[in-house]
Amino acid sequence: MSKQVVVFILLIVPVLAVYSQNTSSSTRTYMQNQYLLERMSNPEMLVTGASVQTLPPAPPDVIGDDMLNTHFQKTTFLLNDSSLLEGLPVKYYIARNEFDIKTKTGLRALKGDRVKSFVWIDSATKKPQVFINGQLFKHEDGTQGTGFFQLISEGKVGLIKQTEVIFKEANYHVALNVGSLDHKLIKKIHYYALYNNNVFKPLPKKKFEMMFPDHRPEIQRFIKINTLDLTREDHLQALFDYYNSLK
Repeated sequence: MSKQVVVFILLIVPVLAVYSQNTSSSTRTYMQNQYLLERMSNPEMLVTGASVQTLPPAPPDVIGDDMLNTHFQKTTFLLNDSSLLEGLPVKYYIARNEFDIKTKTGLRALKGDRVKSFVWIDSATKKPQVFINGQLFKHEDGTQGTGFFQLISEGKVGLIKQTEVIFKEANYHVALNVGSLDHKLIKKIHYYALYNNNVFKPLPKKKFEMMFPDHRPEIQRFIKINTLDLTREDHLQALFDYYNSLK
């Protein structure tokens, strides 16, 4: 072997060693980066061998309200002692059976059990709406009414309605990611027939005319001719108004 070849080999070997080391290091860095990217993009790989803490949901809010009217309406009260309070801006809270009255010095509260009835003008229809204290009525099971009933049709058999507020608790399931994060206040309307200060739930549609035994044929005919939908308030009102107009 010539002297020049020997010198070349002695020079090239260290260079190859350094190149090999740099290449290996560079390859490892590339592979490590790829592995890290795969772990970040695959949730299952992230939880291998370790537990992942899930942040608890925020405390639930309450969606909805228990107000019968969301803005102040001019109202006239008839109190239990027969005195009148007239022209007062009022909101009524169903759940606590209480009125907020706006005065020049701020809000004043009036308990519902001090009120026999009240009247306000509906902002949408511009017609008066009459509400009567439920304590004046009894249900079919003999229990006393509570809150206030709105008088829809007045006569021998009246039509009244009451708005109930139902509290629906938050039911969010973290693991399944289903349900509601918030509590909800849901308003539900109930219609009743009023006869001799007794409150009755209307019968199903097929038996509805049985509530008016003295004019059953006329009621059947009126429902059929006018194709009444007895789930609608305006149709119920028309039916009760018609019955109360009969002699």
